[in-house]
Order: sequence, then structure tokens, then C-alpha cells
Amino acid sequence: MQSPIKILQKVGGVVASILIAVGFTVVNSAPNNQTQDNPSALPDRGIAPEFLNTAWLNSDIPLRLANLRGSVVLLEFWTFDCINCIRTLPYVERWYQTYRDQGLVVVGIHYPEFNYERDPQNVVAAAQRLGVTYPIGLDNDAATWSAYNQRFWPTLYAIDKRGHIRYMRIGEGAYDTTEQALQALLAETYTPDAEATATIAEPLPYLTPDSILNVRSAPGTDSAVIGSIAPGMSFVILDEQAGWFQIRYGDDLGFVSGDFVTISATES
Repeated sequence: MQSPIKILQKVGGVVASILIAVGFTVVNSAPNNQTQDNPSALPDRGIAPEFLNTAWLNSDIPLRLANLRGSVVLLEFWTFDCINCIRTLPYVERWYQTYRDQGLVVVGIHYPEFNYERDPQNVVAAAQRLGVTYPIGLDNDAATWSAYNQRFWPTLYAIDKRGHIRYMRIGEGAYDTTEQALQALLAETYTPDAEATATIAEPLPYLTPDSILNVRSAPGTDSAVIGSIAPGMSFVILDEQAGWFQIRYGDDLGFVSGDFVTISATES
């Protein structure tokens, strides 16, 4: 018989939603880990961990929290075949469309539960089907997921203009409360301080494709094709070999020709 802990981990967001609905707090070991449902008092839960994934959809530049000071960031951990996530996505998309001109940045970190959710092309197709237009970080190796000590889909974090976690919600529901928390954070004043200056990220070399481009298993046109990338995606460059750039593609390392990409560096 499985232990209650293993059962909770297996069903993830479904159990989280049920427990929240009946009044229990689901404990996650992120900083100051209680869910926060009172927008009138948003405690400071400490500095938010950095985004560590290296592949992005719906963004022509890899995002880093350290470069988003002055914006309110709504961070959503999700996976495309989680029913709880699917029910939450329309609210997150609406907030993105409503508040992005007021300084809200929405970031979806996609950490897969099932093998077929690990394929970047499946994530692209799901994002289009579900109407997700905000940036999506592909986190197959759980780098960002682990940095936040995540266990449940979906989980939402509201991060203030200084880069501190101020609100957290596990599972579905509390949409009015979440929106009020975002409104409260957007209304806060922001003055850059020494802490913000000290946490500016080092520039990252990255590429974005100029057209639909094959990703190959090794440098050279005679190597096997393992997938493709398209404009609107961005990838941190891991290595370079004779004009071919190595990127992380799903669970694999792949190579793309430098003849068909734009090479840039994130701002410092």
C-alpha cells in the first residue's frame, strides 16, 4: 500500500485543490510556504529564485528575474495535460492581456509530468490549442522547478518589483484574490536599490531562429534531425562547434546551423 505522501505526490494538483477547497493548507517548502489568500496583507517571503531553464517559447529572449526588476512577475508552474492547469490557464492569460501594459510580466514554467509532455513540439501545439501567448520556459530537467522546491501543478507565485515573493497559490481557485494581489503589487512604488543592482544577471549568449530550422543530434547536415525550432523561440547557447550552436532541446542536446539564427546576449 502506498504511503499518503506518495499518493499526494502522484496526484499533485488535484489533491492540492481538494485540500484547499476544504480549508487545509498544502505545505510546499518554498520560502514562507503557506498559501496566501488575503490580498490586503502580502507578506515578504524573500527573494525569488532565478529562472534556470535555457529554452523558451513565446519569447525571443531567455528571461531572467534579475533583469525584470521594476515589473511585477506572475510565475506559473504548469504542464499541458494537467486538468487543474488547463482550468487555470484562461485566468492567467486574461491577467496577462489586462495588466501587461501596466507592468505585469507573466511567465509559465512548463515542467512535464508525462513523457509526451517532454517533447517541445507537443508543448508548442498545446500552447496554441490552449491559447497561451505569454512566455513559456521549458524546464524538462527541473532546474527551475527544483529551485522553487516545487511539488504541485499548478502553483502561482506573485513576485514584486524588487524580486521578492509576495503571494503564492497552489491549485485552482481564488482567482479574484490572486487578481487583487496582482493589482496591489502593481500599485506599489519602486525605487532601484543596492540589492536590485547587485542581482543583475550576467549576460547569456542565446540564439533565436530566423526561420523554421532543424535541430540535429550533432554538428553537420548529415546528422540525424531530432526536432525543429521556429521564430518566437529562444535558446541559451551551450557550446559552438565550427559554426554550429549547441542548445538544450527537450531532453536532448541538439545543434543548429549558425547560418540561420540570430545570435544575441541578454542584457546585463
